[in-house]
Amino acid sequence: MSDAAQLQKVLDRIDTDFDNSLERLFALLRIKSISADPAFALDCKMAADHLARDIATLGFTSEVRPTAGHPAIVAKSSANGKSGARPRVLFYGHYDVQPVDPLNLWHRPPFEPAVTDHADGRKSSLRAGRRTTRAS
Repeated sequence: MSDAAQLQKVLDRIDTDFDNSLERLFALLRIKSISADPAFALDCKMAADHLARDIATLGFTSEVRPTAGHPAIVAKSSANGKSGARPRVLFYGHYDVQPVDPLNLWHRPPFEPAVTDHADGRKSSLRAGRRTTRAS
């Protein structure tokens, strides 16, 4: 298959699954994973659990591991049972956000994502969107 045909196949999949991918991203953006505030520790755990489940839907084994701080997510591809048969890639990122104060500077509630001329919501300008794209 030519490079152009492979690219077209990827673009077609993106178009077909766009609404689902956007909803997956928005589900993550709605979680108030404010790591600097202990009041949101359960939300940080919920965000980790959410991402682990989402990654698992893509065929990876995933788990949430406790740490001295907030949990880490580890996911692995089985490589179809052939150990070392595929190249390995490491993605590293974070799923937490900083406090949203002052709230009066927001045009809309920070954890209610919306599409205007771009995706808008707390975390959307960080790596969450790119992480969801990588995982799609």
